[in-house]
Amino acid sequence: MMASSQIEAAPPSAMLRFLPVVTPAGITRLPLILVLGWVAATFLGFLIWPVNWPIYHAEEWEKLIAYVATCLLMIGVTAWAGSDGPARVTAPLPRLTPLLLAGAAAAALLLTPSCLAYTGRPPWELLDAFADQGAAYQRLQAHLNATAGQHAGIALLRALCAPLIYAVLPLGILRWRSIGWSGRLAMAVTAACPIIFSIMRGTDKEIADLFVIGTATSFVSYGRSWAAGHRSMALLRRYWRWALVGAVFVYAAQALYTERKDARVNAGHVPRSMVCANATNICADLGNPWIAWLPPRERFGLTLFILSTCSGYYGLDLALQKPFESSYGLGHSPVALNTYEALTGDRTPRLRSYTYRNGENAWLEEYYWSTLVTWIANDVGFPGAVLVLGLIGYLWGLWWREAAAGMSDPAAVLFALATTMMFYFPANNQVFLTADGYLVFAVWTCIWLWHRQRQTLSAVLPAAT
Repeated sequence: MMASSQIEAAPPSAMLRFLPVVTPAGITRLPLILVLGWVAATFLGFLIWPVNWPIYHAEEWEKLIAYVATCLLMIGVTAWAGSDGPARVTAPLPRLTPLLLAGAAAAALLLTPSCLAYTGRPPWELLDAFADQGAAYQRLQAHLNATAGQHAGIALLRALCAPLIYAVLPLGILRWRSIGWSGRLAMAVTAACPIIFSIMRGTDKEIADLFVIGTATSFVSYGRSWAAGHRSMALLRRYWRWALVGAVFVYAAQALYTERKDARVNAGHVPRSMVCANATNICADLGNPWIAWLPPRERFGLTLFILSTCSGYYGLDLALQKPFESSYGLGHSPVALNTYEALTGDRTPRLRSYTYRNGENAWLEEYYWSTLVTWIANDVGFPGAVLVLGLIGYLWGLWWREAAAGMSDPAAVLFALATTMMFYFPANNQVFLTADGYLVFAVWTCIWLWHRQRQTLSAVLPAAT
């Protein structure tokens, strides 16, 4: 009798079918275009700004221009391909507020030991450091030289906490309306910590990273609104406040940047007609008619920004003239090379890298940039680096599509990370510059793969008869 009942009463799931919720193809690619436009603009600045780059032969210029154009084309084509097609919609990450609070707590707890380890001063001396950013930077350099090799412990702690801390701002921005005041307070604490660290060190990297993460996440929020059907005035009403906050942040950041550079080179006290890249004879002519129309302070700040931001293309030019010697998969990152050397005592991979051999031309890897693609080429050569950029571009586009159209929170974190890599294309392999970036990439890639398999939304429909 029991067996007969089981046969006759089919379980409810047998009468239902589950179909994944999919958004249609056609998500906007405007953010990808804007970021690639930034990279192209930096190369254009390298080409046209009045800087005496020591590239003396037309063949060198042609080779450099052709290679950079090939790289940008590869990234653009593959990012377009990765962002094409429909996207499966995923559920929001669960228990987000505890995650935000944990990330903020980690950032706050690490602030004091980080300041002491890297600057020798506690964060409550913030106002004194802010009063003289030039002196703060000099103290940073002196302290790092005096304590070289003693930062492994704090570096490991920062790396272990990095996946948690990094995610606070992207996820907080995207879920702003649902995280409550505790989540918003966690965001404020997390954002304040790198700003304080930046002021204590007198460096700009922390501010730039905040800008990139915030901008990339705002792009994702915009993409989600676009995928939901919002256009023109509806988008303007949604995002004008964020745009205003971004504009104020950029204005304050550029003022601080100019003040710091002014203090470092003493430009505020000694009239200058030239600005040079660190301790080199590569200089920009501030009196050149092309830029003489700018006010002196803005001319100085913009010129030094272009000189430093675009200098990596000169490092790339130097590397393009050298034969390829593989670094055996370690040359893409300083931390990978340093770890290998510490474990084995073998310096061969470093000595074979383009970035190290650029030192033959007084372009030392410790002080000067050589672009993202040169670091990749350390392992696979310049033709191979184009292919690697293609993979990076495809993943960048894929994460954009899944974050914006598919509503995937882990994809949004990875999109911000990939956008950081693109933003720093003229400089270095920023994401893998330290162990922090490796762990953020590894942990959130695993979360993304799990989330897209287990948290996909499905529609429940009656089974076909």
